[in-house]
Amino acid sequence: MRAKLAGFGQAALVLVLVCGLWGAEKTFKDTSVQVGDIKIHYLEAGTGDRHMVFIPGLTMTAEVWKEQLPYFAARDFHVIALDPRSHGQSSKTEGGNTYQQHAADLHAFLQKMKLEHCTLVGWGAGVVTLLEYVSSPEALKPDALVLVGDPPIVAGDKEIPTSFNVQQSRDFVLAMEEDRAKATEAMVRGFFKAPQNIFLLKSLNDASLKTPAGAAIALLFDLVTGDRRPALSRIVVSTLVIVPQDRQLAGEYLQSKIAGAKLKVIPDAGHALFLEKPQAFNQALEDFLGIR
Repeated sequence: MRAKLAGFGQAALVLVLVCGLWGAEKTFKDTSVQVGDIKIHYLEAGTGDRHMVFIPGLTMTAEVWKEQLPYFAARDFHVIALDPRSHGQSSKTEGGNTYQQHAADLHAFLQKMKLEHCTLVGWGAGVVTLLEYVSSPEALKPDALVLVGDPPIVAGDKEIPTSFNVQQSRDFVLAMEEDRAKATEAMVRGFFKAPQNIFLLKSLNDASLKTPAGAAIALLFDLVTGDRRPALSRIVVSTLVIVPQDRQLAGEYLQSKIAGAKLKVIPDAGHALFLEKPQAFNQALEDFLGIR
């Protein structure tokens, strides 16, 4: 009996420690705002007069940026991370699950929050939202852009080194149809180069499953069939591209197509490099913002 209690106590201690590492103590505001026909959920920290807005990837949520919210709030930034349409706690809609609509939602959100001048940070599919945004004549010119990971600019083009193609997308959709939870677990594990603790992986799995399957498939279809290469040449603001080392060629491609873009390569990290190597990621972003 005593051994069982000791084992339980050790397990409870581990749980407390891990949950603490993943940010159990909230240092940010958790709220939502009505924007047009939807409610957008967001996390907010800091009160500085420099603004940063973070956008997650496909089926991911604002919580993935928990390592960045307190870091940049402590450096006098006003920081916001949002859930896009049909993600997380934002409104789920049967229509409008395209990146053009996500860009329109972002535009309306920035206007509503009076964030006309800010640094926009997008990860993966969030980069596609930013490219759609800067392509719009109605876009509010941001102070800077940060493009994170290996965004699927266009699938199947040999010119672009990418880890995402039509066949992989088809395989993923079929896997989702067979067993979405299992497919999501495999996707989340693939975000990282090194094994991660089970609590972090579960939190990401649970977040992903909040996006309805129909919306996830519609957005994936838009990723694979859309060609966002023309948008790269339209970027006229200071831009940083951050990629893991094994996606350096993709980062160099983006850098070559965006005038004046800077490239930072993070070693020993996977796609979710801001979670796997948060200190290196945060320092790279801070250095970039410091030189502007």
